[in-house]
Amino acid sequence: MPPLFEIAGLRFSYSGLSSFQLQDLRLSLEEGESVGFLGPNGAGKSTLLKVLAGLLAPTQGAVLFEGKPLVDVPLRERARKVAYLPQTVQFSFPLRVRDIVEMGRHPHLGRFRSMAKEDRIVCERSLELCDASHLSERSFEELSGGERQRVLLASALAQTPRVLLLDEPTNSLDLSHQGRLLSILRRLQAEEGLTLLCATHDLNLAAGSLGKVVLMRDGWIESQGAPSKVLTPAKVRSLYGVSVTQFKGRDGARYLFPKLAKAGRGR
Repeated sequence: MPPLFEIAGLRFSYSGLSSFQLQDLRLSLEEGESVGFLGPNGAGKSTLLKVLAGLLAPTQGAVLFEGKPLVDVPLRERARKVAYLPQTVQFSFPLRVRDIVEMGRHPHLGRFRSMAKEDRIVCERSLELCDASHLSERSFEELSGGERQRVLLASALAQTPRVLLLDEPTNSLDLSHQGRLLSILRRLQAEEGLTLLCATHDLNLAAGSLGKVVLMRDGWIESQGAPSKVLTPAKVRSLYGVSVTQFKGRDGARYLFPKLAKAGRGR
């Protein structure tokens, strides 16, 4: 059985921006994996997610999905299997939260078919999972950044995808909802085999909640593997230019914190 995603010799550059490009990426991603893409700003994490979502076409190389070129997978079929949650979303006109979540069901509706009872149940469950049911009748424009993020995640989950692409998913969430989000994702992965591919700056999210990490810099993949092998203080210092201290919690989880520079003595 082929990998879920197979990336071979992938190159990508934005038109008119020759200074940025993804360079000869080679990566195999299996179904059911949870993978974090880490690296400094401009490393190519978000761009790679857009390529995997089919929003950007490679300049060279191939991206295979279930053994077939991603570009050959019909858009509706792709939308049924792969959901993409960007960092920010703008709508050109006011929408209720419920409307946005129901948009996630569109790939599963026939050309002339409206929402059925089963579709509405999926949407309600997605809102409940994301602690957003109480927001369903509010305008999306009125929401805080964290509330918007939860609503967009609910819309992505309403697609009932096999793959969830997340770009900085905890960025606008408070600690309580960060924990809830991670709990939701772990449960979906364990119970439904959901594949999670996540671009993040959160080292502790990657170290404690993901099964594999891919370190990126300047469009290249520098290292990949289990967090315990890849997210070492030495590699983090090399990647970010910042020294970190490593702690192990009582539950065995590892935590990485930046070392504080010693304050100089005043004269």
